Amino acid sequence: MNSRYAKILIPLVFAVTFFVDVVTPLGYEVYVGHVFAVLLALWIERPHAPYVAAAIATALIILEFNLSPPGISPDMAVFNRTVGVTLLWMTAGLVARAKTAKLDDATRRLGSIVESSSDAILSVTPDGIVTSWNVGAERMFGYTAAEMLGRSVLTLIPADLRDDEARLQASVQRGQDIRADDAVRLTKDGRRIDVSVTLSPLRDAAGRFVGVSKIIRDISERKRAQTLLQQAREALEVKVQERTAELNSANYSLQKLSSRLMQVQEEERSRLARDLHDEVGQLLTALKIDLQGLQHGEAGRALSGPLTGSLELVDRLLTQVRTLALDLRPSLLDDLGLVPALRWYANRQAERNGWILHLSVQGITERIPVPIELACFRVVQEALTNVAKYARAKTIALTLHRQNQDVMLSIQDDGIGFDVPSARQRARGGESLGLLGMEERVRLAGGVLEISSAPGQGARIELCFPLVEQDQRTHPGTVEVMAP
Repeated sequence: MNSRYAKILIPLVFAVTFFVDVVTPLGYEVYVGHVFAVLLALWIERPHAPYVAAAIATALIILEFNLSPPGISPDMAVFNRTVGVTLLWMTAGLVARAKTAKLDDATRRLGSIVESSSDAILSVTPDGIVTSWNVGAERMFGYTAAEMLGRSVLTLIPADLRDDEARLQASVQRGQDIRADDAVRLTKDGRRIDVSVTLSPLRDAAGRFVGVSKIIRDISERKRAQTLLQQAREALEVKVQERTAELNSANYSLQKLSSRLMQVQEEERSRLARDLHDEVGQLLTALKIDLQGLQHGEAGRALSGPLTGSLELVDRLLTQVRTLALDLRPSLLDDLGLVPALRWYANRQAERNGWILHLSVQGITERIPVPIELACFRVVQEALTNVAKYARAKTIALTLHRQNQDVMLSIQDDGIGFDVPSARQRARGGESLGLLGMEERVRLAGGVLEISSAPGQGARIELCFPLVEQDQRTHPGTVEVMAP
């Protein structure tokens, strides 16, 4: 039972007992009712509550004696109430002793806890005079209880922090509990230690403010650990920044090297294409002309059959050389730009593989930067080669358009599709470099490549390149759809 219920039950018990005693002449009910009310005072905090309850019950018994109807002899009535009053005060004394014993036990327990605590626990008056000082305070500050009792608590506080202590004391006096984790205190030998301080108001039985309770914990080790941790964190941050700078430099160098390799590759492709077209092609053409001249001469009539076969072989070889030169680097890409080169290459591949081709070009009214043209053409070249090898597709949709300052290209087929994560994993393992090559080429040109596919659902490759030249004018373009 708590104090609130006891305060409600005691008047209720008094009232019921008073009513019963007034309407009956015996007086026995006082043994039960009023004594029970005094017993309930055990749960009230005030130390004199049992005696107050006994005094009220005594007054009620006298009043009940005068108001109760006659029914028994006056001597018996007086005897019953006298015994009742005696029991009341005996019970009040026992309850008071029980409360005192309970309080003493709690005090002893609290004192044991305070004395065994490693924290400094002390109490001070409103003027800051120390009134209690535990063993933990002795160990922490070096002062004995005899040295500190009756002494100002300002002894422990550095001079530059005493104004803060005064403000905290005033806040506690207003009834606030305060915890300060960044306080500094002085030991007997003059050392400054980092502490956390918890301040709570002390009040007497009447609720008046009589002092402040302080629990002080030494956090010097924690502060040192925090300082070391902060230093380690700062050192680690410096290392991370250094490593990040090194990685950025290495990544930049790698990117420049990769870009240079791509450039060298394109230059080599262009050189080989020119050599095949200009030198090998011209030599084959000259050989064809010589064979044709020989065929139409007198000696050629006798060798008509072999010369015809040789001319056919030269024609086939010449065709293959021209095709190889165009695959290495089509002159259309350098001379006319991306759109004609894509149109020529896509139609040529569709014708060769029997695809239905849908080619759509929107908003491209002028040449775009050469790196983007090269990246787009090489990705289309690689993608259509893969479709021809693996996809078993029937329809190819190739879309090139410009949106604001972005150039976008998409290649979509209706083939058997593939699992993109597995393909990436195989590419990283070195089984196929085509996927990684496309991604690297697009990245070096400043674009983004996305691949969407699933088994049985075809595949879609999307490229997006932001244009560097912001001053290009955008004209409404036409939509072109082509099929073989």
